[in-house]
Amino acid sequence: MKRVIICEDDLLLAMEIAHEVQEGGSEVVGTFYSSFDAWRAADHLRPDIAIIDLNLADGDSGLALATHLVEIGCRVIVVSGSTLVHPELGRIPHSFVSKPVPPGIIAELTGPAAVHLATH
Repeated sequence: MKRVIICEDDLLLAMEIAHEVQEGGSEVVGTFYSSFDAWRAADHLRPDIAIIDLNLADGDSGLALATHLVEIGCRVIVVSGSTLVHPELGRIPHSFVSKPVPPGIIAELTGPAAVHLATH
């Protein structure tokens, strides 16, 4: 079973994502509303997959968090309503899902058949 963290500041969307992760057969080991909290927790939670919103309410773009997660061997799935993302995001392996999130896509990306793109 894959271990998943969610970093999303919209509570309802975070709950929907968590439900889809569980429907896909993976375990949500943490839900965070800021990249700072997700970063601190990721080192000891050791997630396999992280689902990150890039435009968080605290003003963080999520880029540093995504980079750190890839460095510790975590697959990153970016969920964003914006197509204006930092160009540096292209330097790290990730999947991108546009908001509103289509039903079933999170379960597919986090389920047992999902490919792990990050390098260890």
